[in-house]
Amino acid sequence: MSEFLGGIRTINKRDCATKNENLTRHTDSRFAEWGVKLHGALILMKSSPFRLALVLLSGAVVSNAGITFTCDPTINATVPGLCNTLQTTTAGIYNNTFSNINANVYVTFGATGLGSSSGFDNFVPYSTYVSAATANANGSTVQTAAAAALKNNAAPIYTGNVKVSAAQGLSLGFPGMTGITSTSANCELPATGCYVGIITMSNTASFYYRTGTIASTAYDFFTTFEHEVNEVLGTSSCTDTSKATLMNSCGPGIPAAVDLFRYSAPGKLIPVSSLSTAPGAYFSYDGTNNVAPNLFFNTLSNGNDYADFISADCGSAGPFYVQNGTGCPGGSPGLDITNDGNVEINTLNALGYTLTPVAGLPAVSASGVVTTGLKATTAEPGSWVTIYGTNLAPTTTNWSNAIVNGNLPTSLGGVSVSINGKAAYIYYISPTQLNVQAPDDAATGQVNVTVTTPTGTSAPATVTLASVSPAFFTLDGKYVAGVIPSATGAYLPGTPNSYDLVGPTGMFPYSTRPVKKGEIVALYMTGFGAGSPAVAAGKVVTSASQTIYPVSLSIGGVVVSGTAYITGAGLYQMNITIPATAASGDNILQATVNGVQSQTGVYITVQ
Repeated sequence: MSEFLGGIRTINKRDCATKNENLTRHTDSRFAEWGVKLHGALILMKSSPFRLALVLLSGAVVSNAGITFTCDPTINATVPGLCNTLQTTTAGIYNNTFSNINANVYVTFGATGLGSSSGFDNFVPYSTYVSAATANANGSTVQTAAAAALKNNAAPIYTGNVKVSAAQGLSLGFPGMTGITSTSANCELPATGCYVGIITMSNTASFYYRTGTIASTAYDFFTTFEHEVNEVLGTSSCTDTSKATLMNSCGPGIPAAVDLFRYSAPGKLIPVSSLSTAPGAYFSYDGTNNVAPNLFFNTLSNGNDYADFISADCGSAGPFYVQNGTGCPGGSPGLDITNDGNVEINTLNALGYTLTPVAGLPAVSASGVVTTGLKATTAEPGSWVTIYGTNLAPTTTNWSNAIVNGNLPTSLGGVSVSINGKAAYIYYISPTQLNVQAPDDAATGQVNVTVTTPTGTSAPATVTLASVSPAFFTLDGKYVAGVIPSATGAYLPGTPNSYDLVGPTGMFPYSTRPVKKGEIVALYMTGFGAGSPAVAAGKVVTSASQTIYPVSLSIGGVVVSGTAYITGAGLYQMNITIPATAASGDNILQATVNGVQSQTGVYITVQ
């Protein structure tokens, strides 16, 4: 097997909440709730149909080849169809994100903590590993910086071998990788029935499979599963935390690949020869900055994996990451590597997993920066902005669980946006469209907009900033997004005491109905001006704020009174009563804010 040493030791991981004794329920408060101010009461609607994800900004993720899961019969026997979900949805997350994964993983249920992974260690000479990492960079910002850090910071320390996972070795092109069979015997990849690792999920834990509401005692199955996938791919350290003192289990002076990026301060690599239980070790692909602010490795002899992150208390607001050392029951459903701040994506990218390439640098279309809904090139700071172009993102996703401690993300899937030199807050990314909240800015007039992806930064585009840029959100570009509220705040079509969606009957794949004369309807907009008290961009809105500018609104030419409120990030709401003199049928809807009119061609259907 040339200069490569085979796999000689089984890895038994104790991951996520295996050692977690804390079963305190975590209440996830990171999602903005949408409110209806009706008769003086604020009714919060967690399942509003007008979350931007569902009505305005959503997209689909397409899977490709790369990582595959071979399921033991216990998988579908426990949850029918679960294997197919892993093969499509979960595999799709990794295969959309990385282009060079080459991993077949065996999956089973069994006696373990929440989840565990096993495989065989493979060792390569340090110089060979660095050469492969450098050749694999291909211009990637993270991989180029990681290769430089290996040469500048780790090379003076390490001259022997480096432990790589079988999956990492295959992705970097190393021959002779040792894998594992379903019975835990060693084998040489890519032989049939030979896997890069085995993932065992607990057959006794209470798991949430993302249907219905998560129970207070349940753990998100797919978040736990991705945790184990990451470790099969190579995020496992050589540091053994199961003894009274930390030990290097790979052999004298031998690091795991992930250990080559463990720092205590800029430029200060923590070698395996000087392990310490002192807190503060962090992952850095450039040898300087932490992969995420205030995110640190577990460094204690507590049995939790050394290369997992110190977990937030389950009773707190997080932040939560897929690679947290312990899980929290009832908390963070829907968490995956694409929506928790790119921490795991950056880690795997630095370890040699190449981001799926786009055709070239991001390019914003001519007049491609517009107010969401309005499609005009004037935007209000704090309002929603849509950016159209090509190569704008390597994948399609939204912020889902990337909201941490009430802060909206400024980076998603390796994509960031700058408006007048300030970071915008990103809701949705795709190769051809981004939706962002413009940052607060006192500037007015034309400013530059740039998009940065893992391949580089776009040429500047422009948008004009103004104090208001009113636009109604719509269902389809024509019919306004609105609801007819109820006292319960529930959306149950055709059910008494439920709110209904406004729109022509039978036009959409979901239930809508015309609003009746005399009924109250809540309309949703953006760009209606500042609120009092002020509402900062990039923050979850916890209480409604009345706008400072009066709004003149008409339905079919009939003037209607109403007050606009900021009820969510970049989201405005007006509750109005449909006038008795409104004509039946489609009525044109128009608003004027501080002398600026909303877009034309928006209608509300009246019965």
